[in-house]
Amino acid sequence: MQRSFSIELPSLVPLQLPSRMETHLWYILPDEVKNTSLLKHYSQLLSPSEKDKVVRMRGNVLKKNALLARTLVRTTIARYQTNNAVDPRSLMFKKNMYGKPEVDWQNHKNCNNPPLHFNLSHTDSLIACGVTVHVPVGIDVEDKERKIKHDVLAFAKRFYSTDEVNFLSTIPDPEVQRTEFIKLWILKEAYVKALGKGFSATPFNTFTIQSKAGTEGGYNLRETSEMAVNSLEETKKCNGEWKFALLELADSHYAAICIEDDQASEESPMRVIVRKTIPFVEDELISESKLL
Repeated sequence: MQRSFSIELPSLVPLQLPSRMETHLWYILPDEVKNTSLLKHYSQLLSPSEKDKVVRMRGNVLKKNALLARTLVRTTIARYQTNNAVDPRSLMFKKNMYGKPEVDWQNHKNCNNPPLHFNLSHTDSLIACGVTVHVPVGIDVEDKERKIKHDVLAFAKRFYSTDEVNFLSTIPDPEVQRTEFIKLWILKEAYVKALGKGFSATPFNTFTIQSKAGTEGGYNLRETSEMAVNSLEETKKCNGEWKFALLELADSHYAAICIEDDQASEESPMRVIVRKTIPFVEDELISESKLL
């Protein structure tokens, strides 16, 4: 059921859809959004159920970040409907059988653009949304300075594959080891989110992320013997090619992106376009890069 709106919103700058093997990554720094009237404006974008979830969050920081996360998703998706303008308030969402959010495009029959895929990730100090058109996307972000309470190797043995644990054990510097643990974690998280099945359906120890030989920042995915598949369709999905990107955001966070390799890409590198935003206020192009 479509909602009716009486308040007119400022227009969002429309953008061309991402091309094949291209990911657009948008992020917000919550500490930079301080205007109370702007936050109230953002709350008008949310559905009643989204508003209710924000209100039920404990503490003002969590409430604000939940509001910004939903605002980022709605305004980002609305930017790309360049042939038929989409009010960010009109977007409706659904979840797949594993709980991954998707846009419910059936409620936008006049929208002829290819359906966008999106994925959201956040920390207390950064919220990011990745967007693709032709392929599923998963993203994860983490603070570069995040401390690990447990012994890194002991923690890795609980969640990582044997090869990944062996790789970490070869790093003598504790700080470098912590950093590599975090990078592996967000790369694995991005893959699980792109696959769309969640952690319980795809445990981290059932696959290995490893650096791609001869590349800078390139990664490969390899299933371990523990990987279990229940059908031919799932087998093909697990054996599909995946592209990864690892980058820094705002000098304070690592971000990992995973997309399913489009067979038409002919092994083209993933192109990543990063933008920082305060919706309806300012957008800043941060970088355009190709990562294998």
